[in-house]
Amino acid sequence: MHYPWINLILLALLVLQTGTGLLGLVNGEETFSWILWLHGIGAYALTVLLWWKSDIILHAVRRKNRWTIQRILFALTAVLLVLTILFGFLWTFNGPIYWLNFSLVSLHIYISVPLMILMLWHAWKMRFVLRLPETKDRRLFLYSAGLLTAGLALWRGAITAKDRFDLSGAVRRFTGSYETGSFTGRFPAVSWIADRPAPINPATWRLSLTGAVSHPLNLTLANLRTMPQTEQTAVLDCTGGWYTEQIWSGVSVAHLLEQAGVSAAGASITFRAVSGYQRRFGLDEARTFILALDVAGQPLRHGNGAPLRLVAVNERGVEWVKWISHIQVNSTSKWWQLPLPVR
Repeated sequence: MHYPWINLILLALLVLQTGTGLLGLVNGEETFSWILWLHGIGAYALTVLLWWKSDIILHAVRRKNRWTIQRILFALTAVLLVLTILFGFLWTFNGPIYWLNFSLVSLHIYISVPLMILMLWHAWKMRFVLRLPETKDRRLFLYSAGLLTAGLALWRGAITAKDRFDLSGAVRRFTGSYETGSFTGRFPAVSWIADRPAPINPATWRLSLTGAVSHPLNLTLANLRTMPQTEQTAVLDCTGGWYTEQIWSGVSVAHLLEQAGVSAAGASITFRAVSGYQRRFGLDEARTFILALDVAGQPLRHGNGAPLRLVAVNERGVEWVKWISHIQVNSTSKWWQLPLPVR
């Protein structure tokens, strides 16, 4: 078999890309930007590796032309891998690009999910390579180090080229997102998967705060408007590949918690939308957030979370719960939730 070490390194790189991609998706703090740098280096190393992998594929096709289910799945895996890399590079160099109302970076993410499943299946089918002596000698380490070095060089060269030729990809946030509508109050109205409730009647809407508190609250929109208003400039960075910096105003979470009186058992806080969408945070972290009623001096629009949305500084947009109707103080840790919502 040509280059038996390729399958091991390929799987390791895809695991690296999946891990750094997921962590980059949920990270909103610039101090962790190295995660996405590593994701970029891995992408270029993967591209170099595919040059060798293509030789294996062509050799297998020439050796046996019969198309079995297994071979079709191998071919599908290869196509998805190429598309994942292609969409990532196009977004990096020429974005923002949209196709059928989806950004290329979103398609990059969606395709990577079935790709990883197929790659795990591929690794299982090809597990016999572990018995080959070529996969256990020092060449595996040397090739891995060489690929990562090549990936680093290409990644660094790509950054320089984007700056030199003034490409769109040269002006992005550390998350890879492109700026849109900052300080105008006009930015995309997007939702996570199926989180799309009907417009809310502000006259009948209520916000409840319950759980590990001394004085549960049940507030109207008018109640919130009469409370002390806090203004905060914060960046909403959507996992769909755009970001916007706005001036948000509303009621601080700290003020509401003070009014309710958090009990000694309180450990985390959950913000829940009328649709059931919810995210959980530690109490100390949540006290720095605000519940926005307005953006750029104007009331929120329905698509952007009216009548009330969370402004969670240093968190990605997926954590900024919209259409909030219920806040619950929990006696359990903030870690009792999935890294990303499932609805």
